Amino acid sequence: MSIQLNEEQKRVANLGKELAKDFATRAAEHDRDRSAPEENYKKLQEAGLFGVAIPKEYGGLGVGFLGYTAFVIELAQGCASTANSFNMHANATGSILQHPDIPENVKRKVAKLAIEKGKLMCTSVSEPDSSSLLASAYTPSLEARKVEGGYTLHGKKAFCSMVESSDYVYLYAHPEGDENLQASIGFLVPIDKGNAQGVTIHDVWDMHGMRATRSNTVEYNGTFVPDELLLHKTDEFLNDFIIRGANWSFGGFAAVYLGIGVGILNFASGFLKNRVAKGYAQSQAYHPDIRKRIGNIASELHASELAIKYAAWHSDTYGAGIETFYEFIKAKNSIGQAVSNTAKSATIACGASSLMKKVPLERMIRDAATAPIMPPNIDAAADQVGLLTMGLNPADALPPLQAKQKLIAPVTTS
Repeated sequence: MSIQLNEEQKRVANLGKELAKDFATRAAEHDRDRSAPEENYKKLQEAGLFGVAIPKEYGGLGVGFLGYTAFVIELAQGCASTANSFNMHANATGSILQHPDIPENVKRKVAKLAIEKGKLMCTSVSEPDSSSLLASAYTPSLEARKVEGGYTLHGKKAFCSMVESSDYVYLYAHPEGDENLQASIGFLVPIDKGNAQGVTIHDVWDMHGMRATRSNTVEYNGTFVPDELLLHKTDEFLNDFIIRGANWSFGGFAAVYLGIGVGILNFASGFLKNRVAKGYAQSQAYHPDIRKRIGNIASELHASELAIKYAAWHSDTYGAGIETFYEFIKAKNSIGQAVSNTAKSATIACGASSLMKKVPLERMIRDAATAPIMPPNIDAAADQVGLLTMGLNPADALPPLQAKQKLIAPVTTS
């Protein structure tokens, strides 16, 4: 096992680092105005990064999930909203290109759209009433109705990051009349930056942090999707999305938040090394309490980085499966807790003056706030880790809440 990057992975990670420096110059503006960082998406496209999650045999960069993880950790240190949003493009293209049930000709079409035509895509899975504690709450309520030549979509999706900037959206819908709640169809919907017929974007995204992701609610009222953009069907949505796609379903988000944590650590280190209290010759960085806080932050983030990179290596080496899911869910839990602890400890170490609006730490702390919440949240992640560590079958676990209707267990070991 090796998590050392090859030359191409290093090149892509360095691209992320360079772009992050530029994105950081506009991050405060987009955060203040909760505006979409369109120029950042354009620069990512110009840098050839719309194929960052696409294998080389389809014309992509072929850096694997390990290379993508290294890239997005760097990118998130400049503008977390851009990294978190662009992760949805990687999520869409990466999920589609690795899915075993999607035909080769469809995969090549999607790769061509992203790489040759520069089309930006996003993934939309969250339901209006979903909960990061309950995986079964993500089963699609958006309805797909069969019509001549394709399907029409009816219903809503929530937390649709970057949808207003995207040309296509990858989503799941429930086939009309199917009694199996987990029966789903994966579509690539031509959304035309929210201008497609039957699409209404509700501007509800005025958040504490991640303000520039523009994660608004989208309503579909008869939006047409041609048969050629039907990607796959499944009777087991949760296993299909969570187990088969563990890397993209939550591994990418975890790497983004780890990048925020590393950014906080780097800022705090520099800030404290340059801060000298009245009457003292040395900077506050030399104070033993500060040294201990920075030491604990660095250690916890380093352990989390090793966890996510090992999970990425495992995914690249062995593919999808319960073992890969286990590695990612452990990494997700570790990162959520580490970044939350980092934000809290850095605030204590740097003091109130670091939380002024003009100081980048204030924004990074707010962006980090959802690290332990991003699905699955740290409680749900720890629950799955506990079940799998003890060799228990998650399908045999009792539901945490009484259900209105029978739901199939969220994950199985099959």
